[in-house]
Amino acid sequence: MKTFSISILVMALCLPVSNIDLFAQEEAELSGLEIVDARLGNDVQDRMIVDEDSVFTKNSKVYLWMKVVGSAYDEITVTWTIEDHSYSTTLSIGGSPWRTWAYKTVWLAGDWTVTIEDAAGNVLKEMSFLVE
Repeated sequence: MKTFSISILVMALCLPVSNIDLFAQEEAELSGLEIVDARLGNDVQDRMIVDEDSVFTKNSKVYLWMKVVGSAYDEITVTWTIEDHSYSTTLSIGGSPWRTWAYKTVWLAGDWTVTIEDAAGNVLKEMSFLVE
């Protein structure tokens, strides 16, 4: 009887945790946004990335081009990070599919990360690049 009671107690304690995980997963899926393509490069022309690369020089512009599907009239946030410095910009999504881009002038050498998040803060895509 004691073993049975302990088993029931353990199961009862585990249920809320698993429900929280399921809720977080469902919330991420509710935004409907998906990045189906993302590229880094030196420019965007005719709505496409130019000179795709993952290594850039100091004081140059790094462009993040992306194709977003799944939801219209939404927003995404692009955050550029190096060490403890982060810089964010918000982009509007006007349809599905939607091609958009952001750029950052990179003045610090090192390993950079660019993160794309939906309006709820769910990470949709993360990419890394090097500035020399």
